[in-house]
Amino acid sequence: MEHDSGCNDPVAGLFARGQTRDVASSSHIKGKSRSKSRNRRGKCHYCKREGHWKIECLKLKEKKEVDIGNATIVVEGDDLVLSVATTLVGDAWIIDSGCSYHMCPNRDWFTTYQPIKCGVVLMGSNMSCKVVGIGSIRINMHDGVVRTLTNVRHIPDLKKNLISLGTLDSQRYKYCAEGGVLRVSKGSLIVIKGKLVNGLYLLQGSTIVGVVAVSSSLDHELDTTHLWHMRLGHMSEVGMTILSKCGLLGYKVGKLDFCEHCVYGKQTRVKFSIVIHRTKGTVDYIHFDLWGPAPVPSKGGARYILTFIDDFSRKVWVYFLKNKNDVFSNFKKWKALIKNQTSKKIKRLQTDNGLEFCEGQSNEFCENEGIVRHCTVRKTPQQNGVAEHMNRSLLERARCMISTANLSKDF
Repeated sequence: MEHDSGCNDPVAGLFARGQTRDVASSSHIKGKSRSKSRNRRGKCHYCKREGHWKIECLKLKEKKEVDIGNATIVVEGDDLVLSVATTLVGDAWIIDSGCSYHMCPNRDWFTTYQPIKCGVVLMGSNMSCKVVGIGSIRINMHDGVVRTLTNVRHIPDLKKNLISLGTLDSQRYKYCAEGGVLRVSKGSLIVIKGKLVNGLYLLQGSTIVGVVAVSSSLDHELDTTHLWHMRLGHMSEVGMTILSKCGLLGYKVGKLDFCEHCVYGKQTRVKFSIVIHRTKGTVDYIHFDLWGPAPVPSKGGARYILTFIDDFSRKVWVYFLKNKNDVFSNFKKWKALIKNQTSKKIKRLQTDNGLEFCEGQSNEFCENEGIVRHCTVRKTPQQNGVAEHMNRSLLERARCMISTANLSKDF
């Protein structure tokens, strides 16, 4: 319903679907021709022509623009790409299932960049926006790990930053949404998190701006190196390089960035000296130690860690105990396992002077089996360096993994 601007009478005219019905005094309409009444129908606000209203405009009906809510279609070659168009440019990344590529309007965010011409973006007002470049952007994710988005389209006139779930799916990432949180994972590692805000999933993370541009291959190496660093219990870069040279990782190890979880989990007081034992075969010399009690019991109720280390091969057997009194029974089980698997006998056993190792039942058992006991000086763990080093390695890796996953100590 609109008012006729060409009529001086204060009474309005009602127009619907081309039919006109004037509500006015008969004396005012009398003598008016049909053509004059048609000229009074107003001006279209779309095509700017007189004689019809906007709702009756044929040009508007024939408009070929495709609108979907407050989203538009991106035409890139023969592909259609869904894009969100809003009025404000923000720093947030929108995780979109309808977007075919990663897109960003901010040129300063790209660490690698290549100018290209590959299609346009059609906005809600039918205005076309050109794709002017492609490159990589580094983002600090929710877990503090810096990851790289590759093949990001640079569209200066776009109003939002978009992460394409379709692209992540083609790269074998999996995603699921539950409880207002969208998780994108690869294997058991969650690499991207999004939080539901006003119907859109916004990335939990921040874009890294102002870093020196590096190649995409190097970014991939950095991400893969850090991933395997966490998978291997925060192993050192030297150790990962050795595994890579042996062909056990299947990729070239890159430079490992600073890891605050390693600093938190591996800080020490005194460095142990290196001790060399001259052994000629497996199970000739065994290092035996018990760690505990842990201040917080595990999920299974264990508070102690019992380790057996073969000096020749450095193979380790680890047992988790609930009570300190279970040491002797587990030692007999482990000895039976070694005898059955290797057909060899244990010759020498090194422990500290703890009562769990040196009480009467244990000494008597070793004498009957012909096992020579080597005991260190009381309160001198440096003399039992191999076993103490293993305890340290186990606890460091556990602390680092718990810190990375932000889990409680009972894990």
